[in-house]
Amino acid sequence: MTEAYYEPLGTEDDWELFRATPHTVSAWGPDLQHGAPPSAILTRAMERVEGAEDTRISRVAVDLLGAVPLGELRTRARVTRPGKRIELVEAELEAGGRVVARASAWRMRASDTTEVEQTVEPVRQLPTSDRDSSFFSRWTSGYIDSLQIRGAEDGTVWARPSLPLVAGEPVTPIVQLMCVADIANGVGAVLEPTDWRFLNTDLITHVHRLPRGEWIGVRADASIGPDGVGTTQGTLFDENGAIGHTLQALLIESV
Repeated sequence: MTEAYYEPLGTEDDWELFRATPHTVSAWGPDLQHGAPPSAILTRAMERVEGAEDTRISRVAVDLLGAVPLGELRTRARVTRPGKRIELVEAELEAGGRVVARASAWRMRASDTTEVEQTVEPVRQLPTSDRDSSFFSRWTSGYIDSLQIRGAEDGTVWARPSLPLVAGEPVTPIVQLMCVADIANGVGAVLEPTDWRFLNTDLITHVHRLPRGEWIGVRADASIGPDGVGTTQGTLFDENGAIGHTLQALLIESV
């Protein structure tokens, strides 16, 4: 097995081709991917699109249009709203001749605002030992097993992938973040996965600061409605403090 989430297969016209490895497998089924690797590969595509200089991604919105299968797939991205200071980029992920996920990202002009930098969230401490959170030690898959996980006493779950997103390629800070952000659904889980399925159909991630370092901390809370719909909202951290927030819509079903 290739020791990465995706194996590169070259290009075809404006598409990049990949093979998804078993390391992407979701806990919801052996033939579909966890939401994190598709979110990350779409973010990678959007970050690499040429556009305005000195911009960086400030928000990523991913819609999972159905089960994302293993095997061969392809991505492409384009700037759909150009601008000198703000631009919108969109990407799609295709497998078996159908689009299985789409994403959009705002890229904003970067400038020096260190004088007024602030966040309302306190700094969270990365635990020094690999004490797994109880939820992720009970709920495993190819993707979850690829993470190094540390559960903190304050409820934050810290994670870092032990594999590259694409074989032979280093990850950028925003892609590193998106390799982890989707676990907010599991971190904030209030239902037992043996009794309930709580599938997120999307992942919206706002990033006010790019992460520094490999570890990403996630604190999250889920709300369950009376009619099969829920949401999970989370806060993302690195060892220097909060870096952004996530929101996910959930489909709730009994097993």
